[in-house]
Formats: sequence, C-alpha cells, structure tokens
Amino acid sequence: MALLSPVLPFGLEMMALRRMTHTAFGTLMALEPAFGVFVGLIVLHQIPSFVQWIGIGLVVLAGAGAQRSGTRTPAPELDPAPHA
Repeated sequence: MALLSPVLPFGLEMMALRRMTHTAFGTLMALEPAFGVFVGLIVLHQIPSFVQWIGIGLVVLAGAGAQRSGTRTPAPELDPAPHA
C-alpha cells in the first residue's frame, strides 16, 4: 500500500495538468502546504506555532510568486534534416 499510495495523487495531478494552464496548476500546487496544515488542524487537531504559520505563509507565497513571475523560453526546434 505504501508503494501504491503516491500513484493516485500523481495520476490526478497529471489529469488536472492536462485540463488547466501551467500557471493555474503551479499556483494550486503552491497551496499544497496550506492544505496540509488545514488537514492537520481538522483531522489531527495539531495547532502550528506562530513561527510555523509564518513559514507556511512564506512557502505558499514563494511558490505562487515563482509561478507567476517565471518566464519560459521556447525550446529550440530540432531540424531532423541537415541543410547542405
């Protein structure tokens, strides 16, 4: 079970990535730590300290900021036939 448990979330993430833009997907992935804290609060009754809240906020902001400000350059096209 431990070997198969990552397969379902990974498959769902790949399905979502096909249906939305890369920017939207990256922003949602940046929210994963906050979702984990929310589950910890509700299910496990774990209350993070003030410093942990700040750290989680910084991680989420950094992930979302990197996704929003990141630029991609197009990959060079490969020419299968050499020019003579």
